[in-house]
Amino acid sequence: MKKLLVWGGYALQSMDKAEKMGLPRVSSGVLGISEVFNPKKTHPDFDFPWSWFVKGQEIPPMPEKVYVCLKKARGVTFDFLPYNDFFIMSARFLEFIKKYGFDYDFGMSKAIIVNTKGELLTNEVYYLVRIVNWEIEDEIVYPDLALDEDDFSLEAYTNSDKDILLSSNHNYSGAFMVSENLKGKLLEKFSLPFLYSLEEWKELNNLDSYWD
Repeated sequence: MKKLLVWGGYALQSMDKAEKMGLPRVSSGVLGISEVFNPKKTHPDFDFPWSWFVKGQEIPPMPEKVYVCLKKARGVTFDFLPYNDFFIMSARFLEFIKKYGFDYDFGMSKAIIVNTKGELLTNEVYYLVRIVNWEIEDEIVYPDLALDEDDFSLEAYTNSDKDILLSSNHNYSGAFMVSENLKGKLLEKFSLPFLYSLEEWKELNNLDSYWD
């Protein structure tokens, strides 16, 4: 079995560190997504037929492209950034994870990343990739999950041939579950990879210690 790590954009207690390193703090409202860029409304409500639906409904197709607007940004500092039930990722990162087993297809749009004036922040290709949690096949084993009332585990493993997976567990829904074997490649190739052991992820998302 392969031991897994977590690559999430933010653990609750590492938000300040991530922001100082240049990762957009999504919860602060710096990021807005629209189907048509409007300089007078760069950060509309994220409320589109393809972004909000429930289990049992037909899943609407995603648009060919969307605009991702970043406030106070001079460039794009990340290869992967979770946003609600979506991942924003570079084309080179998407190509990499597909090579290592990422075969999920819930829909995606080309993401044009701009500032509030509509000016391009990068010429690199990015995508907005949709994640549908209830469609994720359960391929991960959490040995001690039943012992934790908050549904965290201290370890995770998989027998899958994949080295990059998604989890249906809500504590890992905004993250990739990554084989330990890929850690070196991810740190070498991509911008701001926040990789954690599951024990670290649990500690950094502990609400009790966060508010102490």
